[in-house]
Amino acid sequence: SKPTTRSSPILAAQNEEGSRSSSVSFEETDTASKGLVSSLTNLVNAVMPKDKEAAKVSTLDQSTAAATAFPPTSPQELLERIAKDYTQENYLWTGNIDFPCFDQECQFQDPTLSFTGRDQFVTNVQNLQPLLANPALQVNQTQSILLNITLHEEYVQTRWNMVGQFQGWLLFWKPQINVIGNTKFWFRPVQNNNNPQEKAPLAVYFYDEEWEMPAYQALWQLLTPGVTKEIAT
Repeated sequence: SKPTTRSSPILAAQNEEGSRSSSVSFEETDTASKGLVSSLTNLVNAVMPKDKEAAKVSTLDQSTAAATAFPPTSPQELLERIAKDYTQENYLWTGNIDFPCFDQECQFQDPTLSFTGRDQFVTNVQNLQPLLANPALQVNQTQSILLNITLHEEYVQTRWNMVGQFQGWLLFWKPQINVIGNTKFWFRPVQNNNNPQEKAPLAVYFYDEEWEMPAYQALWQLLTPGVTKEIAT
């Protein structure tokens, strides 16, 4: 369920002037687009990869590594580590997020999907990798371009450009994905019960992604011949 505290990010987002005028949220997306993406995501997760137990272990490898890593202890450190997810990990395409920065039960929301669980996010994205690398689709030149990143009292906000070019024989018209969006990473302290005197680390508990175009337009790009577009600045 969505956060319902006094400083709820849902309420804050609704009250923020102009936040909805240029971005599209989950609540504003048409039912058909959400249903299509949800169905495709469930289908891919059901059939990729064939060895589901091995896949589960592989997906959770990062969680195991996270147990030996350290979560951020300041908002500035969190901002810097989120920035690296874009600039070094290309996470919008790879799903390679900095695990210790996210609560295990973090809620993820974009204009087409809403679900709970850090591991589920990685599963959703990484299960697409064999398909995107398949010669039938072969997505090249993938980028998670960080356009801007700012720190606020309770969240880190990014503006980004997700770009990729299909080169496979199946989509012979070579469509291009070019989506600009904004993401708010809502964070809060996580109490260390083993040592309450230590400075509490921080964790992202709500990932709120919006796009600067309707979801159906983003999906329509898959049916449109690719064209060269300028990257936003």
